Amino acid sequence: MAHFSDLHHTGETVIESGEYIDSGGTNKELRQGETFPNCPVTGKATTWTHASHTHRTGETVMESGHYIDAHGEHVVLQQGDKFPNCPKTGEAITWSHEQ
Repeated sequence: MAHFSDLHHTGETVIESGEYIDSGGTNKELRQGETFPNCPVTGKATTWTHASHTHRTGETVMESGHYIDAHGEHVVLQQGDKFPNCPKTGEAITWSHEQ
């Protein structure tokens, strides 16, 4: 289940490009600056969350939220932060939105 801060509602602006899934399970590729659309299937307002994609240590966080690294370590990051090294090993690692 996605954390509340990781949910986006129809009409909000997309902050981070990527693939998103609506509450009915429909995937859609959205670009930064676009508006989260209604559900492509029902045409009604919906919520969207990121589909699985990764970020690497040192990249800039484009969207505040909860993230998990490849070792299972959890962090909360704010827009503009840099993705950190793994808190457990101190090594560069990949991060994804916590679902």
